[in-house]
Amino acid sequence: MKKFKKKEYIICHLLTVGHISSFEAISKYRHTRLSTVIYELRTAGAAIRTVDEPHVGGTHARYHVIDKQTVLNTLTPKMLINVDTLMTAVNDPEY
Repeated sequence: MKKFKKKEYIICHLLTVGHISSFEAISKYRHTRLSTVIYELRTAGAAIRTVDEPHVGGTHARYHVIDKQTVLNTLTPKMLINVDTLMTAVNDPEY
């Protein structure tokens, strides 16, 4: 079985759901450095905005994809193949 990087799971989540918070990244993918992934994607040209969501005790950030194509344009060919494989698995119940 192929092993994917946590960053690829985060990117797949962003592309399929459209948004993610740090709590979701930690609980679903055990990824504790979501802000680093978002920073790297933005630096490479991805259109992602931050929305502060209030909760008891303060706020937390939720990252929303503005344009999915800009996210795809930031990926290396190998990462693009891996993300495409993950997207296929997400969208195909028999995968």
